[in-house]
Amino acid sequence: MGTFVGLSDNFKAQTREPSSTSQKSDDGVLTAYPNPAKDFLMVKAKDSSLKIKSVIFYSILGTQLANYNVNANKAEINIERLKPGKYLIRYFLSDNTQKVTQIVKQ
Repeated sequence: MGTFVGLSDNFKAQTREPSSTSQKSDDGVLTAYPNPAKDFLMVKAKDSSLKIKSVIFYSILGTQLANYNVNANKAEINIERLKPGKYLIRYFLSDNTQKVTQIVKQ
């Protein structure tokens, strides 16, 4: 019976996750959501004075798949052509910051 209570507690924790950071990829500089994404991915620089210059999508093996020029603080990127799976996105900001984060395509 103790095991059942543990499973129940785990389930309750999982039901709270969708309203928290589990649906966003947030590395402190850029937020990408929803994650996992279906057809569109929103990207937003956390510093409102910065622009996202570009976002490049890579397969988990490192093959470049798509390159989007954004030139805005936030944007909606159409990802419906990507197959379901995990992807790495590298983004470049107007202050020359570049980082990589991971997203999941449903």
